[in-house]
Amino acid sequence: MSETKANHLFQHSTMGALVGAQFAGSITFSELLKQGDIGIGTLHDFDGELIVIDGKPYQIKSDGQAYLKTPEETTPYATVSHFQPKLSFEVTGGKTRQEIEAKIREYETISPNIFFAVKLTGVFRSVDTRVVPKQTRPYQQLVEAVKKQPVFHFEEVKGTVLGFWTPTYFQGIGVAGYHLHFINEDRTAGGHVFAYDMLEGTVEIAPQTDFHLQVPNTKEYYEADLNNPNMVAQIEEAEN
Repeated sequence: MSETKANHLFQHSTMGALVGAQFAGSITFSELLKQGDIGIGTLHDFDGELIVIDGKPYQIKSDGQAYLKTPEETTPYATVSHFQPKLSFEVTGGKTRQEIEAKIREYETISPNIFFAVKLTGVFRSVDTRVVPKQTRPYQQLVEAVKKQPVFHFEEVKGTVLGFWTPTYFQGIGVAGYHLHFINEDRTAGGHVFAYDMLEGTVEIAPQTDFHLQVPNTKEYYEADLNNPNMVAQIEEAEN
């Protein structure tokens, strides 16, 4: 990895495109992973949750299990970065998600107006996840696709929560605020995180020095009508 690529955020497609049911894979993992060694996203046919860790892409399917993906498989939407933490702190004695986020905000170089990557590695008192089920053509809209998501609860589990903070004014490009995924230490289970408490471990933070957005180079994407006046509301509904 060259130094010039560290902490440069790369994103393929947008949340606005997912709202518009652009669920067909449009970049291979072999191409995506040139741009980062950690990341999150989804899979072709909106089939579950993607987490990239240590340069390897894992799919969390609606059974809650993790599956390693092959280089030729594809994603319609993903965000990755070559992660080099600039800030870190240890968690001991247990901290809630709210306490960890408050600690992150104490750093002067962290601002709600910039992107940053976060990686939490250790033992979690609990992690709650959900996983979007695979969609089939003709694709229904995002708000419909996420209505029946299985949820999973992990207790006293070793693993990693990772993802990105996106500024509010980028809502629609990404998901405003924290967007986090989880995978356990054995790389066998995980999902999209909506709650966690950490018992002990390390929190690493990497402000992202620039942002590169790549739109899908497909006829389907070019011809889609993505000018949805309800896009922001639908993203918030899907995430909450």
